[in-house]
Amino acid sequence: MLSLSYKLEDALIIGSEVYNLNLSFDNVLRIFDMLQSNDLEVFQKPYFALFMLTGETFEKYSFDDVAEFLDSILEEHIKNKEFNSLEYDLAGNLMPVQEVENEEQLYSLKYDADYIFASFFQAYNIDLIEMQGKLHWKKFNALLNGLPEDTKFMEVVKIRAYKPSKYDSPEYKEQIKKLQRQYELPVDD
Repeated sequence: MLSLSYKLEDALIIGSEVYNLNLSFDNVLRIFDMLQSNDLEVFQKPYFALFMLTGETFEKYSFDDVAEFLDSILEEHIKNKEFNSLEYDLAGNLMPVQEVENEEQLYSLKYDADYIFASFFQAYNIDLIEMQGKLHWKKFNALLNGLPEDTKFMEVVKIRAYKPSKYDSPEYKEQIKKLQRQYELPVDD
């Protein structure tokens, strides 16, 4: 989470060694892609991720250590807990987020990139391509979490999150089901 009272402190500290982290949003997204890729062996991925984050090799450390370093970075600097599941009331107002096991994925930073790009430009006049290497991951997430309802990304998320109500007409339910099929996320293997 972003703190307005402190500067962003992005470093991995191992004993007396300090490794500055590159947490620009595009670098973090490339790390996600790499971690999901089948092009690398599982034991290579944490080493590549740390290299992408620090520019340093971690060959002197065991796989278990490197995996633990990466897990701590993901937990402390990268996870976005605020934007996991969105629910709306009948008037379309955002409901408080509740923790749900096996919750449905409502968005993908990869597959919804066009909607996210357009929404950032619409809401904030920010060109995310021009901000590559500049916009910090936590700032990106704060802006993503704060996107207005009238942006394309939030409209798509709202469609995906829709659950039928007994008060909805059959025509409306069918229209939303059609939109849900249109905006359905692909299944990654």
